Amino acid sequence: MDVTSLDGRAYAKFLTAGTYFLRKYRQVLNDLNVFPVPDGDTGTNMYLTVRSAALEAGKIHGAPLSEVAAVAAQGSLMGARGNSGVIISQMLRGFAHHVRHRSEIDTFILATGMKEAVAAARSALLRPVEGTIISVAEAAADAAYHEALHEPDLYRFANGVLKAANEALDRTPDQLPVLKEAGVVDSGGAGFVFFLEGVLRFLPDVKVRATLFPRRPAKQRVFTQTQVVGENKFCTEFILEQATCGASDLRGLLEPHGESLLVIGAPPTIKVHIHTDDPDRVQTIAAAHGELTRVKVDNMEQQHNVLVVDKPAVAHSIVAGVPGPGFERIAKELGAEVVVSGVKNPSVRDLLLAVNKCLSDDVYLFVNDKNVALAAREIAGLTGKTVHVLPTTDPVSGVAGLFAFRSAGDAVPSEDAIMAAAGRARAAQVFFAGKDATVGGTTVAEGTPAALAAGKLYAGASLADAAKAVLEALGAGGGGLITLYYGGAQTEKDARRMSEEMQAAFPGVEVEYYYGGLNNAEFWISIDD
Repeated sequence: MDVTSLDGRAYAKFLTAGTYFLRKYRQVLNDLNVFPVPDGDTGTNMYLTVRSAALEAGKIHGAPLSEVAAVAAQGSLMGARGNSGVIISQMLRGFAHHVRHRSEIDTFILATGMKEAVAAARSALLRPVEGTIISVAEAAADAAYHEALHEPDLYRFANGVLKAANEALDRTPDQLPVLKEAGVVDSGGAGFVFFLEGVLRFLPDVKVRATLFPRRPAKQRVFTQTQVVGENKFCTEFILEQATCGASDLRGLLEPHGESLLVIGAPPTIKVHIHTDDPDRVQTIAAAHGELTRVKVDNMEQQHNVLVVDKPAVAHSIVAGVPGPGFERIAKELGAEVVVSGVKNPSVRDLLLAVNKCLSDDVYLFVNDKNVALAAREIAGLTGKTVHVLPTTDPVSGVAGLFAFRSAGDAVPSEDAIMAAAGRARAAQVFFAGKDATVGGTTVAEGTPAALAAGKLYAGASLADAAKAVLEALGAGGGGLITLYYGGAQTEKDARRMSEEMQAAFPGVEVEYYYGGLNNAEFWISIDD
């Protein structure tokens, strides 16, 4: 079922979904944070800003889009924190202005609204820097405009926008040298991508999810020596109530007193963010033109020193065996430090080299292949590191185990808990038989579609038929989530078609698909309750 219009209720839910993703991954964004200063709070700032917008929107979620967008923009203004938060707030204000006379919109108006949102954010910056959230948002807005010319469905539209935003995020280190030096993507841009991913996963009445795997860029554990705060070390923010001057006039008065200046809003309420060495002077200047509220002054030098000096050593490392480049990316985004990819039945030497590359002396090895378990057990006696061998039987159970590891935060779950989570993901392979075979009374001929789960073989006239047979046997009809990882000779179009067929066959479940890049099957399938 296509979703072709966006009203106030849906917009409020979009904000809530995006906020959820920012909350979930805010520490990842904090760890990426090196620009404009490495103070480690970008994720927190973005989350708190969007949360303020979502809370206000939720109060009148049944109202027309124009009203919901307006209160969300005002909420973000009042709650905006940090460079990234203020920029997001300005985007929401620009969008609200664009839809000020509309109760609902289609993809074209959404696209032009995104363009106005980016333009509003750029106008708030004295010297916009490429390779930041602005670049990522602009790429997303440009893609939105092109998508909207031929795509009325919000889901497919949003998926194309997210793809463009991810590609723009990957380009940020080439645009901003400090990012390349630190080996990270821009944290604000990554936050924007997280927000879009959350929005995309909310879309109502759509069960088949064809998203990129949620971005979890590698954490930046330490900063380089050149990434210091230096001058203008006080991040100063406040709201000027009952303002008697405009934003541009106030910007002119404050510009000589710092950097990273953002002045947004309009009388009677103006939001100010500035990095300065004299926060008292900045406040005095602004106070002559209204009443200061919500004043916040942070010493970024102290924040940075805590990150650099007191940052704990890497507590543990993760190694994962994976069958292809798609699974490699998924494993890394779920926290794997080193992967053994594209090696069929890796040797003890392959695994030992991977373990010895790890930063930590405490290593968790996700085997992800029952044929490699014996080789993995030999590693402990060949290295000075402590190696926890997790005998996950396939890449699907490995992903489930990595999710369990990741969701525990700083507290490492027990090996039993990880393996229990891995075991809850029922897995199946779908492939073309490599030879004539009979297993458990089921016979398949070479080159014909087949599926395999828990040692039992299933046949079908097509890959979809084989997949339906194995999913039915595994109890997929009872609800939950089916995840398809495609590879072999299958393309994204094939994966989408397979997802639609699985959705039709099992209407009580949600279906997602991701690129796995596997070379030993056409699909790996995961079933989670």
